[in-house]
Amino acid sequence: MKLIVIILSVFLTSAVFSQEVYTLETCDTDIATDVPQFFHDYFQCVTARMSTVDDDGRQYINLYYNSKPPYETWYYELDGATESDHSNWIPFQSTTTIDAMTPGVVTELDLVISIPVNPGSALNPARDLTINGNLVDGEVGTSNYEYPMGVIGSALNGVTMYNPCAAPGDLIENEASTFDLYNGHPTGPAMGNTYHYHTNSPGPLEVLAHKMPDVVTNTTLGSAEIEVFGINCDGVVVMGCTELDGGAVDPTDWDAQNGHVHDMVGLDGTVYFEDRYHTHICYTEITDADTDGDSPNDNLGYDQHEFTPEISYYETPGYAGLHNNTSYDRCLALSETNSQGVLIPVLPDNEWVSLDDDLMIPGEFSLYNNYPNPFNPTTVLDYDLSKSGFVNITVYDMMGRKVKTLVNTNQSAGFRSVTWDATNLVGQPVSAGMYFYTIQAGDFRETKKMIFLK
Repeated sequence: MKLIVIILSVFLTSAVFSQEVYTLETCDTDIATDVPQFFHDYFQCVTARMSTVDDDGRQYINLYYNSKPPYETWYYELDGATESDHSNWIPFQSTTTIDAMTPGVVTELDLVISIPVNPGSALNPARDLTINGNLVDGEVGTSNYEYPMGVIGSALNGVTMYNPCAAPGDLIENEASTFDLYNGHPTGPAMGNTYHYHTNSPGPLEVLAHKMPDVVTNTTLGSAEIEVFGINCDGVVVMGCTELDGGAVDPTDWDAQNGHVHDMVGLDGTVYFEDRYHTHICYTEITDADTDGDSPNDNLGYDQHEFTPEISYYETPGYAGLHNNTSYDRCLALSETNSQGVLIPVLPDNEWVSLDDDLMIPGEFSLYNNYPNPFNPTTVLDYDLSKSGFVNITVYDMMGRKVKTLVNTNQSAGFRSVTWDATNLVGQPVSAGMYFYTIQAGDFRETKKMIFLK
């Protein structure tokens, strides 16, 4: 069965050396006539095409974009630059909230996300989940339904939207100190120099002002007449402090990531989506505090979720490969891998497209917390290999005795995972309790603990 890719594919990258100013007026926008009206009315600097229908009857809107910001930012040069030939570059500006730069630089990418035409239908149903403060915790690997680490959607201006989780050991709120004036920043070179948003930005609001100048005259966050930021790979629309028709938001039915379901109707009465789940980024400041005064575990969430949604609401064909995202129908449909184990998407014309393998190789070795944890009967262990070589992953009991070897072979660099089914070396079920798993890959060695319940 052929599946259509429904999240990201990085085909090639090239550093941006062009001196031509890149703006909403000069960027390329090409949206096919059969693409739903929402993309015609709200997107700029993207190419949009309808996919073919796959064997299961699914069809997708394929959105192609380069993730270059169509405005001025200091990230058009590396940290420390004092001048530039690029017309979009401005010198670094330190503010009360901005005090550093990432090591990345804006790079022109070739990205594609494929968005199901009818999320919420039988083919791409809504999950039977209560999205509460236990799920929306800002930590990687604590839920089976998190969006992928990395690209999860496109903003209206063709800039990548990332998930709201930082790499393990970091807080996403801390990354705000490296945002530019548009609340964006690039990853480092090891992750492709992808310029992206984790939160709201005036950039997409400038698209609204460009496309509907008689309606949107204010692009200040929280004050614009209409606030739309983008769409995710599963069809979730990311809004700001208004609904699509410019009406005020009603937070009384929001879940923990400020999401709710209702018809999305434009200012002129156009019904763009029926019963579509969407989230709102509407806050006064970025903080890791619980601003409503409730416990983070009280299942009420937070009244100011300052980021893109963390939990994928709609099911889409599943995939494996990045951090904790090995199943659970989240945002990517792939049918095979290349000789290096790198996932390759099928495009709408069913032609294979090679990936730049370097962009799919982690920048460093990592071992992640298993999930679920505690678990019964199986759990998944994700790990990153920045270099090819011999890898050993072994489970031990609390006495330090070897329970089972999960990996003991040469593996190529990439994002990997392995499943443990709570059995020992001879396939017998183990007792409930605490266990440890250790990875040895070259000079990298790390141990983490997990709990098996019966």
